[in-house]
Amino acid sequence: MVKWKITNIVFTLKFNINFSIEKIASILTENEILIDYDPDSFPAIFITLENNKNEKPKKITVFRTGIINIYGLKKIDEVYDIINKIKEIFNKIGINLPNNYEMKLNNIVINGNFDYKNIDIEKIYNDFNNVQYDPDRFPAISIPYYFSKDYKVTFNIFKEGYFICAGIKTDLNNIDQHINEIVNSFQENIIKKYTK
Repeated sequence: MVKWKITNIVFTLKFNINFSIEKIASILTENEILIDYDPDSFPAIFITLENNKNEKPKKITVFRTGIINIYGLKKIDEVYDIINKIKEIFNKIGINLPNNYEMKLNNIVINGNFDYKNIDIEKIYNDFNNVQYDPDRFPAISIPYYFSKDYKVTFNIFKEGYFICAGIKTDLNNIDQHINEIVNSFQENIIKKYTK
């Protein structure tokens, strides 16, 4: 069985309101909340949320259209704590976010190890047309994997059997089962055939 762990989860919240980005950026800065805002390079505010010192900080991106992206999560349950923290921050600056909003799981990134340790990534590169491999720049091969006709994830595979997989999307109720299906299917259909 392939061993893996979640390294990043990205959610999008869509509130049915528009934000005054310039005003929010100004007030957050005055309240000493860590932000990054450069409207000439990107039309959103990046906010770093303080959290437990043993973890990487969670980050959010606030767009004028009422969309907020949350990333840096390791567990699905964390999203509700982050939403409450976002509401708390916005309340402090005089913006009451509505309780009704859309929430979408955009992306899950995992890393792990296949059951096989000696993978011939050069052969994979030669056998597939839609892969990327430049060992002088990055020691892994990047290969898209169509789990279904309209659903693609991307695996970065290292010779030693280590991998990173991005693009996973699923229902919140069956994440572990879904990830197991993807990685075990990929191992069975691709990796197993390219083991030295």
